[in-house]
Amino acid sequence: MPTIQPMRPRFRLEVLAAEQVAAIRSATLQVLETVGVHLPSPRALDIMAQHGARVDWQRQVVRLPPDLVVQAMGKAPRSYVLGGRAEGTALTLDGTCTYFATDGCGTETLDPQTGRPRRSCKEDVARMARVADALSSVAFYWPVVSAQDYGPLAPLHELDASFLNTVKHVQTETVMGAALARYAVEMARVIAGDEATLRARPPMSLLVCTIAPLAQDRAGIEGAMVMAEAGIPVGFMSMPNIGATAPATVAGALIVGNAEVVSAMVLIQLLVPGAPVYHSILASVMDPRSGEYIVSIPEKYLANAAAVQLAHDWGVPALGGAFGMDDVAPATWRLGQDSVYTALLVPLAGAEMVTGGGLLRASTLLVPEQLLFDDEIYHVHRRLLEGIDTSPESLAQEVISTVGPRGNFLAQGHTRRHIRHVWLPPLGHPAPVPAGQPTPEIRLRAQARLEQILAEHQPEPLPPAARAELQSILEAAARELAPAG
Repeated sequence: MPTIQPMRPRFRLEVLAAEQVAAIRSATLQVLETVGVHLPSPRALDIMAQHGARVDWQRQVVRLPPDLVVQAMGKAPRSYVLGGRAEGTALTLDGTCTYFATDGCGTETLDPQTGRPRRSCKEDVARMARVADALSSVAFYWPVVSAQDYGPLAPLHELDASFLNTVKHVQTETVMGAALARYAVEMARVIAGDEATLRARPPMSLLVCTIAPLAQDRAGIEGAMVMAEAGIPVGFMSMPNIGATAPATVAGALIVGNAEVVSAMVLIQLLVPGAPVYHSILASVMDPRSGEYIVSIPEKYLANAAAVQLAHDWGVPALGGAFGMDDVAPATWRLGQDSVYTALLVPLAGAEMVTGGGLLRASTLLVPEQLLFDDEIYHVHRRLLEGIDTSPESLAQEVISTVGPRGNFLAQGHTRRHIRHVWLPPLGHPAPVPAGQPTPEIRLRAQARLEQILAEHQPEPLPPAARAELQSILEAAARELAPAG
């Protein structure tokens, strides 16, 4: 059975005061009512119009009355379960703990043989799924890179590689459009085994990115509607770029992102009242000197943590972002500094889900061993958020009295019981090497651990019948969506 160790914070961080959350909600409702959101889907516009939204059919812009937004969002569930295909993989999104995932949709990877960047492929998705399956820091798997060797069918092949190589929940962010979504639902149904399980403990969920500022993607929205009708949880992520696709302030960017995400969740609730949805805003900043995209910056850290409060203000789970920083090499001072902020602030804010492990260069480049560095940062933070135990056993008054002044605690039974539970970061504090031998450099240690996982870890295999069904679905999708010639 796989091991998943979620973060269970004993204390919380609120980036925004209650009155600030209220101000952002009020501004969001005003934007949705007076400015509106571009929604380039005839089906989605029709659903909105049927429920009282003001639709400009020519411009494909929808404006939402505040009462409609509040009533629709009131139907969204605060908590639900994400399932896997093995015991011990169910994730309950109820705010009591935070589950981390890999990052996703990278376009390049460092080749394991050459160490040079190349386009990613399906085998990369499969390899990293096996690594994610072995790591207790990873509770659910995003296909970390894209299966570019399968063209328009890449999203389905990413799901196939994921389902075959991890028993954990899989969250796709590349299934776009109604046709692909229908095939993805069929794949999820194979993994779930039956319709009731698919809806109660779905083994797959969907993330759809909005288009900043104030727009939806037609294929994304239409795929989301298919998924929601099938009982698959659907989340929406806004990625406002402060100063470019969003105002040059964190608060302004949060309002733009909130409006995008909420408008999409309202659509899903109008279509399928009570459908499981989740909220996500991952900000970035435009470098005013060059126009470049920056993620390693305080404004991003604050925005990502504040977005969690906005999600909970609407009564839905939050997906936060961590890691995925600007650097292209692991084990650097700057990367370590930047990774710490988001990977700590977002769980402290109470996010149910967090994504970001394994990718660098603003979440575009897979450096496989980086996932081992992120795993270690995760477990340091997990331990920090557990806080300090002050039970009678931990206060240790009896053993302190026994040892007394100028003694030591080495031979005490209390020490033997508790010292074994002290977690030693394997990369930061490696096991001692024989005298006279140098300790390998930290990146080499991470690479060795990665190779060990790939050599030794074997996820529970899918039954042959299920594998055959997945293959049949892929073949049917190829005939319909990517015909030969």
